[in-house]
Amino acid sequence: MNQLTQEITHEKPVSLVRSMAEHYQYDAFDFARRFDLLWESMPNKTGRIKSFVDLVFAFECILKCHIALGRTDEDPKMVLKDLIKARHDIGKLVEIAKISRDQNVYDELAYRLNGFSVFLRYSLDAYSSFFPFYTARRKSKLNYSQTVGNNEWVLETRALLSPLLQTAKEALSGLVTDDIVVILRNARLMSELMDGQKKESKLPSSDSSHD
Repeated sequence: MNQLTQEITHEKPVSLVRSMAEHYQYDAFDFARRFDLLWESMPNKTGRIKSFVDLVFAFECILKCHIALGRTDEDPKMVLKDLIKARHDIGKLVEIAKISRDQNVYDELAYRLNGFSVFLRYSLDAYSSFFPFYTARRKSKLNYSQTVGNNEWVLETRALLSPLLQTAKEALSGLVTDDIVVILRNARLMSELMDGQKKESKLPSSDSSHD
């Protein structure tokens, strides 16, 4: 039996952390697909920035998937808390996502996306970062012409996503169990985990900022 056949036919383990990883994987594929469909059709700067933010979201999701896959033996509640706490910080996510065989991909990703934020999807944030309202363009936080405005740079960045997606796909491949008891138990525990997290998030906190 070759490796591909083994990947397809083996039964996937059932666990809450792996379920988290799968959901983040789905999100990463969806954001990547939307970027691929829309990138070339965006005619203006703010539109291209928004499309690039989809790519940033895809990286965020696949990194969170990798983090979860590296912690499948840990307490699901703590894993979920850490994923939420990391928010949209690509640099922080890269530091703790270490399951890829090619660590250079992580390093290059951190270098390229340092300073980028998903908040750039709002035009006010985008303009203040790329095209300052009052200061000289050379003093902007991010250089548009060298990054989002450079199609070659963007596509090189997009290429970094493919091996990360493939790593997750390989780790999460296999057949879903047909044991309905196991499936329902996992669904119940996931529901309880998410309900508990929602209740905790409503409690007063020193960090009350919103996304």
